[in-house]
Amino acid sequence: MNTTMFPALNLTNIPTTASSLFSAYASFAAFIVLARSMADQLIPHQLRRYLHSLLRHFYTPRSSNLTLIVDEKSGMNSNQVYEAAEVYLQTKISPLNERLRVSKTPRQKTLSLTIDKNQEIMDTFENIKLKWQYVCTETKERGGEKRQFELMFHKKHKALVMEAYLPYVLTRAKAINEEEKVLKLNSHQSGSVDLEHPSTFDTLAIDPELKSMIIDDLDRFVKRKGFYKKVGKAWKRGYLLYGPPGTGKSSLIAAMANYLKFDVYDLELSSIYDDSQLKRTLLATSNRSILVIEDIDCSVETENRESESRFQRSNNSFSLSGLLNFIDGLWILASNYLGIHESNPHRLCGEIEGLIESTKVTPAEIAEELMKSDDADVALEGLVNFLKRKEVESNKSKDEGTNKTESQKAN
Repeated sequence: MNTTMFPALNLTNIPTTASSLFSAYASFAAFIVLARSMADQLIPHQLRRYLHSLLRHFYTPRSSNLTLIVDEKSGMNSNQVYEAAEVYLQTKISPLNERLRVSKTPRQKTLSLTIDKNQEIMDTFENIKLKWQYVCTETKERGGEKRQFELMFHKKHKALVMEAYLPYVLTRAKAINEEEKVLKLNSHQSGSVDLEHPSTFDTLAIDPELKSMIIDDLDRFVKRKGFYKKVGKAWKRGYLLYGPPGTGKSSLIAAMANYLKFDVYDLELSSIYDDSQLKRTLLATSNRSILVIEDIDCSVETENRESESRFQRSNNSFSLSGLLNFIDGLWILASNYLGIHESNPHRLCGEIEGLIESTKVTPAEIAEELMKSDDADVALEGLVNFLKRKEVESNKSKDEGTNKTESQKAN
């Protein structure tokens, strides 16, 4: 019996089959062309665009990456993540980067390189790949520019990036800044430049006793940040420097900045238009910095209380209280810090109350005296001595005024 392993092919039917397929394809193509032509004529253009975008939305594969936008500003404040990224990424520049910005100041030992806009930097952290991009866009303000970093990574690593990678960037940037600290002189109008003032407490021509007192006061202030928080007082320390030009006010400020390693912010009141701009400017100052308000008596004119104490200028104004409220702080010293309560008054409280009634002294002066020591006895005894000195000075001024009046009457 004859058997065949493969069925026989009828080659005579192949041309007919190919002809049928080609005819069907031609008919289908003609139908598509006709349908498209009818759609263009019958369906409005806006509806066609909407349907097209809808189809693309459903059939385009979703991206597996997540992008975090790190803006330069967070509201009115500077963004610490942006500042940290700016410092950290300088250590991650590779030969693949095609455009870099280079700079060097006299104080810097090496050249400083930063990436230019639209440049990318690759980084790895715990076996995950991350991509940074520096983006700059123009704003409506004249000469304004919005700067930001974009951080891209796989979506599944979001928790690791937020909880571990970004805190690591902040920590590394802080360490780099401490190692290569270059003080900055910041101005509201002209930005920041390196502070290269040579003045120090060693070179400053000042009374040795006064210099020692200032240094001790600065050291005490820096060490007591936690205490300021405990008593509800802003961590600020104020100094009033007065005297004619050339007497060393700027040199003292520079010496303080070099000693504390604090940046300096120069606030020009003539460039402030209103309270909101004043607030934005002051909030933009960083922690561990010195705010300098120069020539406050010459920059503005103040009216009396009946006119709501406003600084009057040609076109714009801001209130005196707006400035004072920001640079002042609140404190709760006796009960929270020194352990003194009304139910258990200190032995010196009566004497202090009497001296306060007979002496012209401000609450801020009393607060500063109480904050000079952690010990209640020492702090209150120092306050008593301070009030007695103020009383002597006040009586001396009264006597001089009385003598002057009597002399004028005699003449």
